[in-house]
Amino acid sequence: MTTQRVADVAGFSIGAVYQYFPNKEGLVEALALRELTRLTSMMEKVLENPAHFGTGFNTRRMIRVMTEFIAERPRLYGILRAEWADAPTHTELAQGMRNYFASISNALKNENPELCERIASDEARFVLFRAISGVVLATSLERPELLGTAAFEDQMVRLILGFIAFDVPPRDADADPDSGVSAQDAGSNGPESPD
Repeated sequence: MTTQRVADVAGFSIGAVYQYFPNKEGLVEALALRELTRLTSMMEKVLENPAHFGTGFNTRRMIRVMTEFIAERPRLYGILRAEWADAPTHTELAQGMRNYFASISNALKNENPELCERIASDEARFVLFRAISGVVLATSLERPELLGTAAFEDQMVRLILGFIAFDVPPRDADADPDSGVSAQDAGSNGPESPD
């Protein structure tokens, strides 16, 4: 992506870009923060009066916001998503991501505290939010006609609620990565070939 393209997408002239931002990376970071703030605001607005019960209602609202946001400029969102994911933890951008995740988690938690404990860990949020944004981004680029359809929305709700509601079975010692069995050992079912 060129600095001129970034300036065009951001709505600045190239001269303004160099006047206010030291380099392209500074501009992309500012754009990422602005768009994250806009997305968070959109999400908070739709969740300010959440359904009191029925996780599916609030989940649908969230999917609609994300779909609308990503579908506006899917290629830009792909860049923003990478910026958001790579933000160092001490930056304003990383704090913005934590605020975004918190607004969603809190809305779901207020609705169903027990289930939403399952997305309390960083690992769970990482997987869930990347799954959601990845599917919506891929759809906007590959199958944009699906966005906004009831069938697509239903599948996204299933993805989210399935993730939240699924009980992970206890680990099997044979499948435990700490068991000392390597992937190579686990994958060989037949006799070893002679060397």
